[in-house]
This record gives sequence, structure tokens and C-alpha cells, in this order.
Amino acid sequence: MRRTLLHIAVASILAAGSLPSLHAQRAQDQTPAKWTPARTPDGHPDMQGLWARRGAAMTEANAPKTPLSEFGATGQPYPTVFNTGVSTPQAAAALANRPAGVIEPANRMLPWRPEADAARREFLSNMIPPASLKYVEASARCVPPGLLGGDDRHPYQIVQRPGSFVLMYEYNHVTRVVYTDGRPHVGPNIRLYMGDSIGKWEGDTLVVDTTNFNDKTSFSQAIPFHSDALHTTERFTMVDPYIIDYQLTIEDPKLFTAPIRIAGAFAAAAKGNEMLEFACAEGSQTLPNIFGFGEFPGQ
Repeated sequence: MRRTLLHIAVASILAAGSLPSLHAQRAQDQTPAKWTPARTPDGHPDMQGLWARRGAAMTEANAPKTPLSEFGATGQPYPTVFNTGVSTPQAAAALANRPAGVIEPANRMLPWRPEADAARREFLSNMIPPASLKYVEASARCVPPGLLGGDDRHPYQIVQRPGSFVLMYEYNHVTRVVYTDGRPHVGPNIRLYMGDSIGKWEGDTLVVDTTNFNDKTSFSQAIPFHSDALHTTERFTMVDPYIIDYQLTIEDPKLFTAPIRIAGAFAAAAKGNEMLEFACAEGSQTLPNIFGFGEFPGQ
């Protein structure tokens, strides 16, 4: 009788939640400790090193076909030597099932202004062969890549110093200095290919506000331009030793009626990789392939 009453009492305590479940305790004991990144001397997450950008692209569901997609991988219209395979196996595994590309709008139908969409479709229809110099793709003219330009097969190197966060692109030797020392943006009359980037730390996330773009770069082959009203917000968060989570919000009121949000990541480069020389100049077959080795129209 006493044993039965004891069983009833224990069961009542468990039902009331006064005694922790054995299974819950075991699960808690097996929960891995939260990973924390190494710190720079000024206390921020240390993201320094070589990285490969993955997934950050304007992948719209209703994209028109670009004529450049007809070219193969034999130097038409791009050179074939890239610093490929820069991610570690651990980074590749960490990238699995991560969101990538356009995540807002959820249907990936970009909120184009009708006149802007018509302008880009007209541009694409006149690219190969170019109807005039206006229609020569920006990368074929060695124009800086803009925030989404360049090729994801080229690595990036991050260098952190007190007051700045520096992204060095292998592609086209572009260096972006993100100032984190509290300074304001430059004056509105200064317009730059890569914009003016000002950063601030929100906990372990670097938030980068970029303004003062010119209208000389592009979003992608299928979106071959943007306006000088472009404004972007980037968020860099190191989530494990191999991945920097990357979020990008794009606002360009001359092209789109609403903001666009993009997800991607920077994946750690495999040990032994290093930045290589990139030459956007002599020896490139881009222009001969675009023009078909013929004379430029109108010349």
C-alpha cells in the first residue's frame, strides 16, 4: 500500500512539472555549446581571411533570356581561367539548405517599374552584336563590378582594422573600404562605382549602409544597369568557422517599386588558396567574341 501511494505521489509531481523529466535533462546535457567567433583586438568577430561568395544574386523568376547565355565556356565571351574550388568541405556542408538568391519578394518576381523593365529588355536585345557602344556589357569594358558583379568563382579577402572593414576582390582588383569609425556619408555630389560604404556593429553583425552610387555598373547580365538612386544595406554575421551569413537589401526607386532582399554567404576558402592576379585588359577575347571579329557598327 505504501509503495502504491509513493508511486502515485511521484506521478503527481511529474504531472505538475515540479520534477524535471529525465529525457529532457539528458537532451539538455547533450546540447552542444553555442559557437562564438574569435575576436579582433577591438572586440568584434574576426572575419579576416579568404572567402568565396555563394548564392548572392538577383535570381528573378521572370528573367528574360540574356544573349550571353548562348556562349559556351571556351573564352566566349569570358576567359576560362578562374580560381575555382575555393571552399572547404566543411563550408560546402554548411551551405547545404541555406537560403540563397532573392528571398523577398518570396515569389522572386521583382517589382519592376514598367518603363525600367522595358528599358532593360531593349538593352538585352541589342547586346550581341552591340548596336552601339551603349550596349557593350560593362564587364567587357573592365568597369568595376558593383556590389553584385564579378564572378562568384573569384575569392574575396577580408581585412579588419580599428575603424574599417576591408573587402578585397580578386575580380578586377577592387577594394571596398567600409568605414566603421562613425563618420557620415560623403556629400551627395560625389558618385562612385562601388558607392560610399559606412558600417556599424549591431552585436556580432556588421551592418553596412551604402549610398552615393553612380549609374555605371550593373546588377547582373540580365539586369545590366541600376540608377544613381541605388541604396543598399548589407548584414555580415559569422555563424560558424566556415560561413559568414550575408543578407543584402536593395532599394532603387527608379527601377523598382519596393525593396528587394537577397540571401547568400561567404564560405571559407580551402587552406593553401591565395589571391591571384586578375587582368581585365590585353589578351581578353571578350570584345572579339562579342563583335565577331568584325568592325564596330557605324565605324
